[in-house]
Amino acid sequence: QQIELVECMFEMRARAGQWVIQEGEPGDRLFVVAEGRLQVSREGQVLGEMKPGVVMGELAILYNCTRTASIQA
Repeated sequence: QQIELVECMFEMRARAGQWVIQEGEPGDRLFVVAEGRLQVSREGQVLGEMKPGVVMGELAILYNCTRTASIQA
């Protein structure tokens, strides 16, 4: 099962300042941070930072809802 999951993955590179996820959008994929740092915000307020090894974007998929926060490289 792990091999099947990895075979479905593809690389996405984000430039500094690029939005990876935007609050309120539909969620159709999740992300695994491989390198760099990402800023997390909700309603324009910075909540924190994500580093390599973090999985993000799963809530919208699990609960069939829109994105609950924005993520920026």
